[in-house]
Amino acid sequence: MSCILDQVASISNTSELAQWLCPHIAQNFAPSPSSSGSGLTENADWNEAWGDWEEGGKEDTLTAGGDSDVSMKSSSPQPETSWLSESVVAASPTSELMAVGYKNRLVILTCRWESASISDDESKMRLVNTWRGTVGFTPSDEISAILCLPLLSQKQSSTGGPDWTCIIVGFTSGHVAMYTENGLVLLSQLFEEGAVLSLKCRTLPSGSAATLVQDMSEELVILYPRSITTIDGFSLFQTLRGCRNQVAKAAASGGENVSVPPLGYKKWGLVDQVLVADCVAPGVTPPLLYDHMFHTSLSKGCNHTLTLGVPATSLLVTVGRVPFVGFLCAREGTAPPFVADVALHYANKLKDALVSAASGWLFGKSKGKDPEKSNHKPKIEPATPLPCRSSVPDKRRTGLSVTLAAGRRLAAVTDDYGRVTLIDVNRGICLRMWKGYRDADCGWLDLESEWGGSKRRVSFLLIYAPRRGLLEVWTPQQGPRVAAFNVPKYSKLIYTPHTLLGVNSVRGVRCKVFPVIFVTHDGTISEVSIPFHLALGGKTSKRARDLHLVKTLKSQLKSGNEEEIMATVCEIKTLGVRRQAIMTFVMSQHLTTTLLQAVLEYFLPLYNISEENAISDDAIQTQDHESRLLGQQLLRLKQLLSLYTVLTKLHSVREASPDPDDETIVLDLSKLLVLSPEETKTVLLTFQHPDFNKSSSTKKVKFSDVHPSISIGSFLRCWDVSVGALVKDVSTAVLPVHLKEDINYEKKLKLGEFLYAWAWHRESVKSFATAIMSSGANPESLLHVALVHWTLCPHPDTVATLHFGTILHSLSRMAGEKVLCDISSQSPWWSAVRDKLVASTQPFHAYIAALLCRGVHARLEMDSQRALEQEIKLRKKLESGDVSSQNEPETENNQNPQENYSSLNDWEGLSMEMVEWNLVINQLEALLPLHLLLSHFPPNGPDRQPKLDVSVKALLEKGRGFVGELIANWFIGSGLPLQTVEGLLRKHDSLREKKASESQNSEDGSCQEEKDTSDMGEPMEEDDDNIEIMILLEKVGEKFPHSVAADTVLTNMAWELAAAWHKAADDTDLLSRSVAHIARIKNSHIRHGVALMIWETWVCQCIQSASSLMDKVGRLPKDRLCRRDLGIGEHSISPLFKIVLSLLEQIMEANVVCEVEKPLVMSPDRFWLGLEGSPSLVELTVMQKMSCYDLVYQHYQLVMVLFLVTHHNLKSVRPLSYVDGKGRSVLFKSLTTSWTIGGYTEGTVAKSRLGLLCRVITAAVSSLPDDGNQKQDNTATIHQALDLGRAWGVPLDVLHRHYICELYTSALDTLAVEALPLVNDGPLLGSQLVMIAGQRLHYLLVTSERTAHHMALTSPTITDWVKSCDSGSLRCPDVPLERTLQLLTRALNLLPDSSQEYKMATALYDTMSAFLKDKSNS
Repeated sequence: MSCILDQVASISNTSELAQWLCPHIAQNFAPSPSSSGSGLTENADWNEAWGDWEEGGKEDTLTAGGDSDVSMKSSSPQPETSWLSESVVAASPTSELMAVGYKNRLVILTCRWESASISDDESKMRLVNTWRGTVGFTPSDEISAILCLPLLSQKQSSTGGPDWTCIIVGFTSGHVAMYTENGLVLLSQLFEEGAVLSLKCRTLPSGSAATLVQDMSEELVILYPRSITTIDGFSLFQTLRGCRNQVAKAAASGGENVSVPPLGYKKWGLVDQVLVADCVAPGVTPPLLYDHMFHTSLSKGCNHTLTLGVPATSLLVTVGRVPFVGFLCAREGTAPPFVADVALHYANKLKDALVSAASGWLFGKSKGKDPEKSNHKPKIEPATPLPCRSSVPDKRRTGLSVTLAAGRRLAAVTDDYGRVTLIDVNRGICLRMWKGYRDADCGWLDLESEWGGSKRRVSFLLIYAPRRGLLEVWTPQQGPRVAAFNVPKYSKLIYTPHTLLGVNSVRGVRCKVFPVIFVTHDGTISEVSIPFHLALGGKTSKRARDLHLVKTLKSQLKSGNEEEIMATVCEIKTLGVRRQAIMTFVMSQHLTTTLLQAVLEYFLPLYNISEENAISDDAIQTQDHESRLLGQQLLRLKQLLSLYTVLTKLHSVREASPDPDDETIVLDLSKLLVLSPEETKTVLLTFQHPDFNKSSSTKKVKFSDVHPSISIGSFLRCWDVSVGALVKDVSTAVLPVHLKEDINYEKKLKLGEFLYAWAWHRESVKSFATAIMSSGANPESLLHVALVHWTLCPHPDTVATLHFGTILHSLSRMAGEKVLCDISSQSPWWSAVRDKLVASTQPFHAYIAALLCRGVHARLEMDSQRALEQEIKLRKKLESGDVSSQNEPETENNQNPQENYSSLNDWEGLSMEMVEWNLVINQLEALLPLHLLLSHFPPNGPDRQPKLDVSVKALLEKGRGFVGELIANWFIGSGLPLQTVEGLLRKHDSLREKKASESQNSEDGSCQEEKDTSDMGEPMEEDDDNIEIMILLEKVGEKFPHSVAADTVLTNMAWELAAAWHKAADDTDLLSRSVAHIARIKNSHIRHGVALMIWETWVCQCIQSASSLMDKVGRLPKDRLCRRDLGIGEHSISPLFKIVLSLLEQIMEANVVCEVEKPLVMSPDRFWLGLEGSPSLVELTVMQKMSCYDLVYQHYQLVMVLFLVTHHNLKSVRPLSYVDGKGRSVLFKSLTTSWTIGGYTEGTVAKSRLGLLCRVITAAVSSLPDDGNQKQDNTATIHQALDLGRAWGVPLDVLHRHYICELYTSALDTLAVEALPLVNDGPLLGSQLVMIAGQRLHYLLVTSERTAHHMALTSPTITDWVKSCDSGSLRCPDVPLERTLQLLTRALNLLPDSSQEYKMATALYDTMSAFLKDKSNS
């Protein structure tokens, strides 16, 4: 549970590497054969030093030999110096690559997995030499800084991992070169003349949430003695990727290296610091107005004008001499990247190209002559001066190095005095200083963990003192040293604060990094693992250790090693954490009974709880409150474990259950129900109905057939064992345990199966009762779980019923005083049970449970009364001094229950409890036939049948009409045709009336039967299924006679279908079926009321919206408009109007009949006697006011207009314009409003009405077929138009003449002849017929092949007139001559002899006769 220095890899062939790099040092280097494993192990004494951490004041003077040190000696010799300390070393943050440089020599090591010839205790990850060579740009150039920078892969297959690693090397000449993993130079550039002091890169840290600011930028920082050069990370990332691709292409093609343009950069001059040794770049600092004002006033004086806008600044921290630490702030955008080198590069390229082309043109090309390389010195751009904003002044101290934490808030600075100083980067102050660390290496390690319900991050500072051979871990700001390791001297602590370059362009990076590694001179590479709880030092250190043990305990529970788990449990010392550990066991899915038993055996004696003395009063007085709470929690767990063990044994018993038909079982059940054996058998026969299994829930359990599938952990989580209040009464060894209130239904089912689904035996019942008593479980909660379990029993036979009854009896006896009460009050125990039974949707199970509960209560009352009587008799005997006969009453009382079987049905309920139970039993019994009907569906019904659940509670809440509503929904879902449904209902009504009449007067029964038979609906098919439905209806009718009446069910069906249409308005078939059901209702008051309610509730609003929309667009709206405003499609509007016409017709017809028919007197069913409830739907229909016939007819006319317009798709029609002002004022008002139709009609309205009717007749005739066969729809449309004209007062003779003319125009002469007697004005019609004959003659002359001959036969008096007739208005102009002659004959009969039209008709007749004669001669 402390820090670990774990070996992760090792460097292969260290001696060869040292020999090549540092020959002068490697001569004395002789590593041992086992140099790959340094034996870095932790001393066990470190675990016992926790208590010493709370004592402060010694952390600054600790030496290597202190008690807190960990002995980690290396088996290798300790030389005075090492090749590692002399070299420049850099490692990749992924530990896949390492670069080592010495002078001008560079070695690149790559990680490899080696499995051969390596023992199991040694690391198989080796860093092997993949490239080595000399580098540099001048003969005296040496390596001064190295940085290994991995680039993020952007491939789809490896997103989030490193693609390749770039090795950036800085030289003493000032050059910076970038190499691939194979040593190929990608690019190099000179930014400043002078040695490169450090190379650092700022990338997104792994935990950016704790950084100084949310700076998403990446940057490469190059430090020179007098300047700092920064390169943007994004441009560097793109440039390196491009260079690598070009180098790879050039190598593949065998060409020369590709010239790469220089990098753009920013350059800052260090003007306020004498000597600079190292620097870090925390990034953009938060814009704080106070700091801005403070520094401006110090630097420019108090009279300087200050701008309130705080600029964004990038912070640079430098260490060196005078000042010791400097803080430089560069405004963003003040120093743009230098692009002069880029421009100069391309200018030289262009110049060389021009000179080469010119020389070739003037002097000819010289083959084989290489262009001379330019030896000019690159131009060095001047740096932008950057003064120090603030500093930490110390003239005598020189800073050597600075390391920045990953959070960018803290930094550690080493100096030449052997001190390590902690710096607050944001505030620019020193926080802490450590001494005695000369030539130290520092690093930071950030950890993240959930603590206190939220994620927290903490930073640890690692300090390596090479001269002391000591590696220490500190909590930096105020905490103590948390770990120390004795390590080899002259090693390296390599801190890599950056991660992968390019992370800011990719999300979801999941790559493990090693920010800190420790490398020894013999090649061992280790990482430091620090537990998070070490950050919680001081007084909370012990608790932090225990909390970390709890986390370890969670992982150990998954493995299942009980020995390790118990060892961890024994190490936990804190009381509060012990409670957490106990709850960890309870919440674990991997808890076993043996493990829980072992835990309880360990903890119970610690809190003075043992088998002999469970809870001692003296022991309790010596414990604090928390200890007593934990002790009671442990005791509750022990009780529940004992209960679980007993129940598991009961489930494991595989003995055969008793025979349900055994007479002894029936007698035992009779005693429990307090019924006679014959009554008990009658009750059990209730469950033999074939539809009972269908009515059960989908999730079923069965007593004694279900194997328990609940673990000990799931069982314990159902109970509330962590009660926050102490139980003061500890006189008994059993503590109360309550069931949790928030258990979901599924979990409650599993708990019920485990508690009660064991095989029933007399011995098992006794074991169960004893286990429940000793567990302390709340009997009320157990009773409710038992009720839930009982409702899912699919086949409750005699044994299952007796099993459930014994459970009820045992739990009720445990409750004691809660069950019994005074005779004038109700027991809260049974009241809660009754509430659940009346709310159950399984009436069969609830009915049996109610009988059992009533019997249990009666037995408890009898036992209580018998005990009271015995107590009184015993008291009298004691008072009289007769002690010898004390036992006689017991013998007598014990014999009576075994011989006599009394029945509660013979009793009269004297107590309030018995009255309530009898009421509930009667209500549940009334629901049994209804439940059977609702659970029965015809075999040829629809696949998706509605789920119709019924309970007493729902019946009481929803009122007297709920039964009729359920039956109506059942008939709708059954798929039976309306004819069959009406036949079943009428037959049931006739049978019910027959029984009623027979009971009143047996002599008139036959007459009444004949009358009822004659009143029945259409005959229905008598099949087996209908017979079964009829039987079920009769049983329901015995309990709810008025709810099963035909008119009641049809009314509810009509209402439910209309409601379904309102939810799916596009399905007009639902509304059509609803109107059809209304038409089958015999009682006119009910028919009128339900039709009026459907109109007022749903249809009126739809018709109003449709009329407004059609009046707005002037035609049948498009489908998009219909669905937007009406919710129905374009093709459903016309059928909807037709259905609404039928609905209004039903209202008007019922309105007329209601005037002579007596009102219906409604009487409730016997179930509702003495109960209040909302009125039924039939009662509401009867209570409706009578509608106004004229107002209904006014709406009928409007809907007729809408139907005619949509049916014939007429254009340019405004439906509301055909309603006069008086009628428009009452449109869509309640149909019960008093109003009288008639009065003056405006001329424009009358004219528009006539035009509409003529257009309707024209459209109807146009839709007739050419053969003259009339369609029923078209004929009905014409009659509707004539009826509408009659209602509007339009002259019908005009409509008849228009109808006849349209028929002749369409060549339907036969239909026209039939309609001729309807016309009163014969001469006017005759003149119109003459015009049609002239149009036919004109068409004949135009289209005939013998036009000249026909013109010769035509009379000169009519030639010009025939030419003026237009045959284009004829729908079918090609008519035989004979039919035209017949038309003229009828016209002559209608015209007077003296009229001009008569003469014209005569001439036409002669001409047509000549044509016919000429046709016969030819």
